[in-house]
Amino acid sequence: MSSLVDLIFFSDKRKKILTLLADGIKDVDEIKTALKGNACAIMPQIKKLKDMDIILQEGNTYKLSDMGEIIVEKMLPLTELLQVFEGNKDYWSKHDRSPIPPHLMKKIHMLGKCKLEEPDLDHLFEFPENLKEMLSRTTKFRTFYSFFCPDCPKIQADCAKRGTKVDLILDEKVYNRLKDDFGDEYRTLVENNASIYIYRGEIKPSSFIVADEFLILKLFGKEGEFDHRKIVSFNKSALEWGNEMTDYYMEHSEKII
Repeated sequence: MSSLVDLIFFSDKRKKILTLLADGIKDVDEIKTALKGNACAIMPQIKKLKDMDIILQEGNTYKLSDMGEIIVEKMLPLTELLQVFEGNKDYWSKHDRSPIPPHLMKKIHMLGKCKLEEPDLDHLFEFPENLKEMLSRTTKFRTFYSFFCPDCPKIQADCAKRGTKVDLILDEKVYNRLKDDFGDEYRTLVENNASIYIYRGEIKPSSFIVADEFLILKLFGKEGEFDHRKIVSFNKSALEWGNEMTDYYMEHSEKII
């Protein structure tokens, strides 16, 4: 093994073993179950980590050494960062990332494993059905829109009517469209204590949504072009990141209600 980098990052199994041991001591059976492998596949990887003094063996159990703890502490954010960009590199490289505040860009690894969703042509502006079902049981619904989504006022109003805590941050033109053309939904939001903000800044994402179980993020292209594709994450750390993003834009917006 030529280096620690080779040892850790050139084997998915070794990365998974270290990530598993970051949660505490594990025996061989627990490791095999978590990695869905047999002893023949796993024990050689454990031996390599032991030989480099990254993990220690105590009887039938394994744990991180003091050096292993330091390595894994630094490894996990990088591993998570690679998961964010894996399979989505083209999206991130061709879209305007400037609406993500610098302090949150530094924590972009919190998004974890993301997927890029692209709606078919018949449902470009419709909210995904699988996520609608999740919204039916969410306790909070925090969202930012700089374009008008015809499907959204009813979804937002229905959430508010169910007792969901709704935080709505809108571009001023989007707010005016909601108020003028969707009066019933607007009144439902107001009557059910939704918080509505107007954002007037020039630097802005296309949209984002944070609920109890998922985060959706849409960015404009680098030339300001609209893109229907969206990044979706179900990781708990992504929800924390999304709530920080919401707080940031709320602080830079005017509260209307």
